[in-house]
Formats: sequence, C-alpha cells, structure tokens
Amino acid sequence: MPQLNDNEKDVLLSFASRVDRNDPGALNNLGVLYYRKGIYDEAIAQFKEALKIDSRFDLARENLQFLFAETKMEDPDVSRWKKEVESDPGNDEALLRLGVSYQNMGWLKEASETLGEVVAKNPDHYMARIHLGAVLKARGLNQQALEHYLCAADKARKSAVFYTDLGEIYYNLGRTDEAITELMAAIKHDAEYWRSHFLLSFAYGDIGHFQEAIEESRIASKLNPSFQNTEANLALSNSDDEDQDPMASALGKEIPSLESTSFTLGVAYRERGYYKEALQELSKALSDMPEKDRVYIELGKVHMSESSEVEALTAFLKALEENPENAEAFRLCGCIYHLQGHYRKAGICYLQAFRLNSGDANTMNNLGVLLYQAGLYEDAERMFKKGLNLSLYNLELNYNFLTCNLLKEEYLMAENLIQRLEAFVGKSSMLYEKRAILHYKLNRMTLALFDIESALTFDKNHVDALYLRGLIFLREENFRDAIDSILSAARICPEYKGFHFFLAVDENVKADPVRIEKTLSGDPDDELIEILQAGVHRRFDKIREFLMAVVEDGIKEVESGELAGSTSQADDGGKPVEQGDGNPSEEDAGEKNPVPGENADTGQVKSGSDNASDEETGIDLLEEIRFDI
Repeated sequence: MPQLNDNEKDVLLSFASRVDRNDPGALNNLGVLYYRKGIYDEAIAQFKEALKIDSRFDLARENLQFLFAETKMEDPDVSRWKKEVESDPGNDEALLRLGVSYQNMGWLKEASETLGEVVAKNPDHYMARIHLGAVLKARGLNQQALEHYLCAADKARKSAVFYTDLGEIYYNLGRTDEAITELMAAIKHDAEYWRSHFLLSFAYGDIGHFQEAIEESRIASKLNPSFQNTEANLALSNSDDEDQDPMASALGKEIPSLESTSFTLGVAYRERGYYKEALQELSKALSDMPEKDRVYIELGKVHMSESSEVEALTAFLKALEENPENAEAFRLCGCIYHLQGHYRKAGICYLQAFRLNSGDANTMNNLGVLLYQAGLYEDAERMFKKGLNLSLYNLELNYNFLTCNLLKEEYLMAENLIQRLEAFVGKSSMLYEKRAILHYKLNRMTLALFDIESALTFDKNHVDALYLRGLIFLREENFRDAIDSILSAARICPEYKGFHFFLAVDENVKADPVRIEKTLSGDPDDELIEILQAGVHRRFDKIREFLMAVVEDGIKEVESGELAGSTSQADDGGKPVEQGDGNPSEEDAGEKNPVPGENADTGQVKSGSDNASDEETGIDLLEEIRFDI
C-alpha cells in the first residue's frame, strides 16, 4: 500500500466534493479509490453513502464487507452500538442495531448470535427475525432461515427484497415451484429489482422452461449495474485489475495517477496500439512508480500485443517477484504457459490466481478450459457457470459454455444460449456459424446453409462457416461445391476450429479471439489431474509447495539469462499426438479437423515431444515445473 504524503491525501479527499453525491456508482468508485490508497475511514463513508442512496446496490455492500474482512477494522457503528448495549443491556433496539451492524460487516457468526438473542427475548420482533433469517441464509442454514422468514411473514411489510430472499431460500432447499411463486410476487411488487429476475431465470431453467429463463436473465442483465457495465462500477475483490484508473472512474474523466504520469500515459499508449511509445513511458515509470508490479504487468501486455511471449512472460514473472500476491500476473503467466502447451504450469498459475482472487471471471474461464481439456467436464462446466454468475456479458465464458452444451449434445440448452448471446451481442458471423453447427447436428441442412450464408455476409473469410458449408454439400452429395468450399477455407486457414474454446487473455491485448483445442495434445498425466482437482475444491494446502515453484524457478532463469533463445515444447500435462492429414470428416465437424476462427494462427497450441520414460515422470515436481518455454 503506497504511503501518501499530506498533499496527496488532501488531493484525494478533495475528490469527495467533486463527484456527484447523488450517484451511488460514483460514490462506490470513490470508496474503492480511497481503499486502494489506504484511507479506510473515508472509503467506509463513501460505501455507506452509496447504500443510503440505493439500499439495493449490492456491489457497494460487498465492497464494504470486503474492506472489513481485509483490514480487520471494526465498523464505527459496531463500536457505537456495543457501548449502547453495555450501558443498557435491556435495550432490544440497540441489540438489534448491533446485530445488523455485524451483518453489514459480514461478521455472520456474531450477527446470528446477537440477533438470536433479540428473538429469544422477543419472539414477535419481526425485524429481528428477518435479519436473522438473512444471516442464516448467508451461512447456508436455509431451513432455519425459512422458519424465521415464515414467522415474520404475517407482520412484516412485504417488499421485493423479502419475497426474493424467501424465494432464494426455497430454491436452495430444492422447492422450486414455491421459489417461483415468491419470486414472481417480488417482481409484481417491484419489477426493477434485478435479483428477482436473476434467481427466477435459474428456477425456470431447473424445470426446463428455457425460453422464460433466457428472458429473465436478459432482464436481470439490464437491471444489474455490475452486469450492465462492468467497467462503470468497481469491485474491491477484483482490485488486482488495474487497467481501470480508479480516479478516472470515480470522477468520470481521466486524471493522471498520483504515482506516475508516465505509467498513466504508457497504459493509454498501449490501449491505443502505440507500443513503442508505451514501452518508453512504462520504462520511465519503473524508476518513479512505487508499485512496480503494476508497471511490469503493463510491459508484459505490450509484449503480448506484439506476440513476444518470452519477453511478456519475463515481465509477468518480474511482477510476481515484486508482488507475489498479484493475481493478474499469475493469470497472464498461465495464459502464456497454456498457449505454449505447458499445461501443468498453466494450471498451477491459474489456481494461484483463483486462490488470490476467486471473483475474476477471466481466471474462471481459463481454468474451465484447462479442466475441460483434462477431461474434468463437470468441473469445467461448473467453473464456466460460476464465472457467468459474476460476469454475464463475458464473451469467452458464454461461447465456451455454449460449446460445452454442443459437445454433450444438449441442443435445447445450446439453442437458448445462442438466443441469449444474440440478445446482448447482436448478430455476428461467429454467432451465425454456431447456430449453423446446431442446425447441422440436428440435421436441419437448409437452415444450416441459411445461417452459413448469413455468417459469410458478415465476414466472407469466416473459415469455420466455409468448412461447415463444405460438409453440408458433402452430405448432400454435391461434391464439386463441397470441394470448392473446403479448398477456399483451407487457403485461409488449414484448420477447423469450430469446437475450440476461447482463452481470456486481456482486453486490448489480443484483438482476435485466442482459440484453444478442446483436448490436450495427449492424455493428461495423473499429477495434472490431482493438482486441478485439489485447486477447484480449494484444497490449496495440498498443492502449496507447487504454487510458487513456477515463479521461483522462472525468476532464476530470468536472472541467469537462460530465457534467451529458448523454444516452446509442450512437455507437460500430456503426451504428443500424431499429426493427421488435415482433411475434415463429415461425422465430426470440428473434432480433429481444422476450422478457423477469424484469425487462424492466433492461440494455436504448439505440439512438441515428450521423451520422458515412466520412471522419469516420477521426478520431483518442483524440478519438473521448471520454467522453460
């Protein structure tokens, strides 16, 4: 945390009078800025002010709880009501407010004990029962929570929040029909409350009403500010993502960073594609920027944009040397290892990023891709779903989840996912091509051809569509057109990628989608499976000894200069496979044959050799995960 001098602190505090005090989003962002600069009391004040304006602004509430959890501070309201209770133990209202203050801090155990004391004294105190029910629900004690909500139902003044919470409890208990009834009552009471629509979409999906589920998720995405514009409202739990300048977000305009004007300028150059100028400014920032890990991250992104993967990885490793808790650096290291076929190292980096920031949708996406490649399909699908719950508009997550459903032949779900994508992405060549795959699988050849032509109208070089058109002509025994279409596709890209997954690298770093094959280059080894399973179940104690080895060994090689001239070998996590002849098969429009994305070579996994014997495979993992791209 940077140490601010009095002048810097005065400048920061002056922002409070410059933001719109009636805009909860601006107040939330200002609170994030104050938190990052270590001005915690002011951060608390801004989050509370945002919640006073909009009590349903869940992101501000989560940020407030995150602050208390990270700083171990006690909310001033808790201190106040503690004194009230100590001076007047019989004051139930003071005891209630103390319990609610604990609840707002996220101290659920203390909140349930305090609120339980109020209910024990006064069983008819419906507000205490509602708050106690909410705390128990948050702790996963849904049956107990339900009892308190039902006891309060007759006396409580019904609200959308009350009905929604009750619906959520029923849903968690598996009583889906009752959940739908309560959620519809919430929407009737207040149609603008996004959580009601969001939960209702899940409930509809559980009973097979997919069209209604899609519609409700579409409404929720429009109403929820964190879905609607992820850049507009900042989250503390994602504070490693420094592409957003918190000052600029708070004030709605660009303001140079207090740490380094060169850093701010370098980031701006990178985002606009002026890489030479970006490198010059960021190099200057290394000398006058206290948080050097952030500078190395930006330097690495510039190198990634220029496809200089060795230099990018070197920069990200240096960022981790400066700050071993930088989740973004781990994620980006994982991306490079993943693209180079170093699956074990990629998995270790993704899991460390996930441990440090379990709320990053891009990390969940990439981890989900690796899980799927390793054959852990259910874990992969759960990871994609978890990411979508956090970031409904994340394109990589949406397309990857769609691909999962196409591969397991869940065509009804796939059709609904395509409709949802179209609702917030609009029409595109890729979306038409995905719909064409669906029609092809369902033997709707006329509809498939129609969507292929629509895709090619958007992009005449969309090779996935050209390959698929060739397969359709082949099935219809139109051999001349089939050959012409496949040859046209092969001239653009000799590989079909229609069933590949998308890797989330970083916005403004890779212009074209980065595609990853749906399987590893060989069978995954047992250690990779063990590491991934331990990580997704958050058993980091089982893999702690491996987590930092990639960084430690990588930094040693950076310092010794061993990176120069190194070549990529996919030497871990799987065995090499023989190269096929590259001809597409009719039965599998994308299993092993090429199909293309818009940019063919982007993100192609490089194959290599693995000559290790069974005996050698058992060597110390600390040695095996040594950096060597």
